[in-house]
Amino acid sequence: MKVIAFDPFLATANLELDFFDGQKVNFDIKTISKEEVLKQADFLTLHVPAQKHYVIDDADFAQMKDGVIMANAARGGVVNEVALVKAIESGKVLGAALDVYENEPKPEMQLLMNSGLSLTPHTGAATNEAQDRIGTELAEQIINILK
Repeated sequence: MKVIAFDPFLATANLELDFFDGQKVNFDIKTISKEEVLKQADFLTLHVPAQKHYVIDDADFAQMKDGVIMANAARGGVVNEVALVKAIESGKVLGAALDVYENEPKPEMQLLMNSGLSLTPHTGAATNEAQDRIGTELAEQIINILK
């Protein structure tokens, strides 16, 4: 597998993988332009912080290979979901996996009903600390409803 990456702030990235038996493998990945990643990638994953604008929008889908598969578990709102659905329906995107959504906790119905999407309920927030906060928030909401 050839791994390519785009990062506007890094020329190279070091990826270190630790295995259960103590072995380690290091990879140096030279970053390339976003346009080149979009043109070359068969599988596209997003690993970005929250943004003011879409990272992937109509013009970006147009640059991608036909039949690309993508995953976004980074942040909701970094992928234009309307454009994603159009790209799936046209065959530009073969499928996509989403763990985050523009409208959480209620994603758009067109996402929920699209067979080209694999959806999870923001499991990236499943840390012990996040679960404690969610439990507290839910308890407060139930108390407020019952008052």
